[in-house]
Amino acid sequence: MYRRMHVLVEGRGDREFFNAVIEPMLEGQYDHVQIWEYAGATLERRKHYVKSIRAMEADYLFVADINTAPCVAEKKRRLVERHKGVDASRTIIVVREIESWYAAGMDDQACREFGIAGFARTDDVTKEQFREMMPKRFEGSIVDFMAEILRGFCVDVARTKNRSFCYLMERLGTRAKEV
Repeated sequence: MYRRMHVLVEGRGDREFFNAVIEPMLEGQYDHVQIWEYAGATLERRKHYVKSIRAMEADYLFVADINTAPCVAEKKRRLVERHKGVDASRTIIVVREIESWYAAGMDDQACREFGIAGFARTDDVTKEQFREMMPKRFEGSIVDFMAEILRGFCVDVARTKNRSFCYLMERLGTRAKEV
């Protein structure tokens, strides 16, 4: 049986993260892993995409930042209400924003190399805080900074620093192999 996994993510930073960190973990369990960036798509196109995934009986995850929602449960409720057809059990909410997951994956050595103070917890790291910690050598290129973090991203460290990333790893369970 041909097995497919679709991961719907908000933007470019999310897509790059999932391509580098999550997709390799899933490749052994799926014949095809597709990361789809939905930020530029209309609501109707998003709904159609989810409907087609469900029609194929493929696995999927719908990933979104918590943003201003008061809690994960409320964010999931809003997603399901807005994107008819999305199953709440297939949603992953990033607390606070994807940048918090990038920050979580930097071990002590990476922080020293970047010349930045590390975080004990990254659950509340915002996009703005992440930009502020970016070393001057990356000035003007957050994309390059993020790419450099992904080269040395440490899954085990990220699990201990960010609850929502740890939750994703638990959800993936035995389907995911670490690389």
